[in-house]
Amino acid sequence: MTSLTFHGGVNDIGGNKFLVKDKDTTLFMDFGMSFSQEGQFFSQFLNARGSNALEDMFELGILPKIKGLYRRDYAKHVGFGGDEETQVDGILLTHAHVDHCAYIPYLREDIPIYCSEESKLIMQNFDETGTDQYLTLKEKFKVYENNRGEISRAIGDKVKVPRNIKIFESGKEFNIDSISVQPLPVDHSIAGVHAFILQTSNGMIGNTADLRFHGRRSKDTEKFVEKCSESSLDYLLCEGTRVDAPPSITEYDVEDKVADIVNNTKGLAICGYPIRDLDRLLSFYESAKKTNRDLVIDMKQAYLLKLFHASENLRGQYPSPTDNNIKIYVPRGSWGLLDKNLEMFSDRQFYMDYAEWQREFLDYPNAVDYRDIKQNQNNFIFFCSDFKLQDLIDIKPDYGSTYIRSLTEPFDLEMELKEEQVKNWMVHFGVLKKEEDWHQIHVSGHGDGEQIKHVIEGSNAKKLIPIHTQHDEYHKKWHSNVVSVKQHESISM
Repeated sequence: MTSLTFHGGVNDIGGNKFLVKDKDTTLFMDFGMSFSQEGQFFSQFLNARGSNALEDMFELGILPKIKGLYRRDYAKHVGFGGDEETQVDGILLTHAHVDHCAYIPYLREDIPIYCSEESKLIMQNFDETGTDQYLTLKEKFKVYENNRGEISRAIGDKVKVPRNIKIFESGKEFNIDSISVQPLPVDHSIAGVHAFILQTSNGMIGNTADLRFHGRRSKDTEKFVEKCSESSLDYLLCEGTRVDAPPSITEYDVEDKVADIVNNTKGLAICGYPIRDLDRLLSFYESAKKTNRDLVIDMKQAYLLKLFHASENLRGQYPSPTDNNIKIYVPRGSWGLLDKNLEMFSDRQFYMDYAEWQREFLDYPNAVDYRDIKQNQNNFIFFCSDFKLQDLIDIKPDYGSTYIRSLTEPFDLEMELKEEQVKNWMVHFGVLKKEEDWHQIHVSGHGDGEQIKHVIEGSNAKKLIPIHTQHDEYHKKWHSNVVSVKQHESISM
C-alpha cells in the first residue's frame, strides 16, 4: 500500500511537509515552516525555547511526533527517544524557501536530503553567513574536561556533524528504495526549484512545488506540465497560492519598468527586493546596465554569487561577484572602524570588525562603502534591505533620489507596519515626498488563476489535491475529482 500524510502545506500557504510511505520506503517531500501556524504562537521576541524547541513544537502541533525523525541530541534531551534507528529514507526538497525547508535543522543528520545544487548552495549561504544548520548540524550537550579539570561545553568544530546531502540532476530519474523520483525544474522566485513525479508501487504522484509562467524559466514549467500529462498521474499535488489573482506582469516587465524609473532619476536609485531571489537581482542588474549605472549589492548576496560562480554547472547563470557592473557594499562593522584612523587601530582590528565570511570582500576591487555612494549617487542602483535602512544615514540620499520596492505587498499587520517603517525612512531623507514617489514593482513567484488552471488541465491527473493554498474552491472548479485534506490527514492509494 502507498499512503500520503499531509503534516503541513494544506489549507495554508507554505509549511509543506508531505509524508510518503510505499512498501518499506518512507520519505518526506519538503520540511518547511508555516508562517501562519508559527505566527499563532511565536513572534520576534517569543520563540521556541532553544534546546527544548522540539517539546514546544510538539505541544503546539507544529511538528509531527515521529520517532527517529529528529536530531538525537534534541530528542534525548526532551525524552523523545533518540537511540532508535530512523525509518525515514530521505527528504525530497523542492527548493530552499523557508516555508519548504526551514525545519531541516531539526532533523537527524543521517537522513539524506535530496536537493538541486542551487538549493544546496542557498542553504550553504544561510549556514555560512548566519547561524543556521542546514548542511552541518552542531551537536548540543557535548561536554569535555578542560585543562583546569573543569567540565566545559564543547563548541565549534568539536560539535560539527555534516548532513547527508545528495544532489540530484534536473530531469534525471533516481530511486529511493521502492520509489522512483523524477526531479523536473520549474519557474519560481528562487533558483533551483524542482517539481517531482514519483512512481510508487501503487501509482504515480506529482508535486508541482511552487511555480509560475511569468518568470525567466517559463519553458521549464511548461515542460513539467507536459511530463505530467505523459505520466498518467493518479494524484497531482497542485499549489494555488495566488489562484484567486488576476494575470500579472512578467519578470522582464520588472526589468523594463525599473530601467524607466532609473532613467528619470537624477540622484541615487535605492531598491529593495528578496535578498536570495537571484532572478530579481538579475532584473536590477540588467536595469543598471541599461541605465549606465552599477548595481550595489550587500555582502550576503555577494557570497551567494560567489558560491554560484564557483560551481562548474551554474557559472554564468548570474553575474559573478567581481562583475564590472556589480559593486559590493561594505557597511560599518562592529566597531565602526571603516572611516577611522587605522594607524591608531591597525589593519588587523579593521578586519576583525567583520565576520570571517565577510573579510574577503573587503579586498575585492569592486568593494565600495558609503563614501563612494555618497559622492557619486547618480552612478548607482543601491540595494538597501529593510533591515539595513540605517546605512542611509551615512549615504544621505541627494535631492532627486528614488526608491523602488520590489517585494510582495503586505498581507498582514506585521508587514503593513514594516512597510510603514520603510516609508518613514524614505520621507525622512526626502526620497518620498508624495504617494506617487512610492514605486512598487513586483511579480510573485506563484502563478495566477489562469496559470494554475493551465497546470491542472494540462497535467490530466486522475485526482487533484490542493496544496499551498487557502482557496481550494478554484481547484474544484477546474477538476472533477478534487480531494481536499486537513493537516495530519492521510490518504491511501
